[in-house]
Amino acid sequence: MHGKLEFVLMNKVYFALLYWLCAVCVGCSDGPARYVLPTEPDYAQESAWYKEANAVDGGLQADVFYVAPTCVWDWQDAQGRVMHFEDVYNEDQRRALRPSLELAADIFADSYNFYAPYYRQITLESWMEGEDTVEKRFPYAMADVKRAFDYYLEHENGGRPFILAGFSQGAKAVVELLKDMPSGVYERLVAAYVIGYNVSEREAEYFKTIEAARDSVDTGVTVCYNSVDSVDAICPVLSDSYLCINPVNWKTDGSPAYLNDSVTVRIDTKHHVLLVDGFDEKQYYLPSLGAMFKEGNYHLQELTFYQDCLNRNVKQRVRSYYRQPHKRGF
Repeated sequence: MHGKLEFVLMNKVYFALLYWLCAVCVGCSDGPARYVLPTEPDYAQESAWYKEANAVDGGLQADVFYVAPTCVWDWQDAQGRVMHFEDVYNEDQRRALRPSLELAADIFADSYNFYAPYYRQITLESWMEGEDTVEKRFPYAMADVKRAFDYYLEHENGGRPFILAGFSQGAKAVVELLKDMPSGVYERLVAAYVIGYNVSEREAEYFKTIEAARDSVDTGVTVCYNSVDSVDAICPVLSDSYLCINPVNWKTDGSPAYLNDSVTVRIDTKHHVLLVDGFDEKQYYLPSLGAMFKEGNYHLQELTFYQDCLNRNVKQRVRSYYRQPHKRGF
């Protein structure tokens, strides 16, 4: 009996020690101490936001919550440490985001209220280092976005229907917001625009709040696309998507749509990307980002190419939301 008790105690000690070692290893692998983070944004302060109050479209009130793309490179703090996250209170870095925020406000919210949080986004170098680095660092950025969205819902939204939109890193954040969205909040979602990122098949099938857009007026849906001139130019980190809709004709088949007299856009239904024919790919190639975006990848133009199409579509979907019942039970 004494031997049995001793064996049990030894096993308890062994498993406790094993648990402690695992916890230590996990903590060492990528704990908070690994990265030096800039000051946390305070979303109760106006300085933590880019906002615009815009004219209401025909009396139909709606908001846009927008998450900005990656606009910041690695930088050094006062102690000479390399920083991989934006400092939301650094004026130079805030100015780097301004063109993207202004463009997004023009596209998505010329008739609605626009809310875009400054957040500690991960840097361009983080993305160029590859998916493993992105997945280690992005949760810190996402924590800011989640706090900002919660603050917006509690203090700014006022029960209005809203659009979620994001481009590139911001689109990745939108996908994560959709995954955790409560039913009562999802009922007010007009649409989510996941531009220049991906939605996997598992995400689309598992999360009830991620429903593929099928036309120009369905609501509570996710709009997603990535543009290339050929499949050889696909960026694996951003473009391996299960969802894709053509923002010119709002179809999900391979039928061509005409952006203008010389540019045609159609979906490659095998790779779930937009094939864009008619632009000079050399004109849009940026060597400094060539490690991610090959010649013929139009990631940096995902908003500007379809600016008018997106602007019209946001209004179409808001009007459709007000015309239709929007109770979406899980």
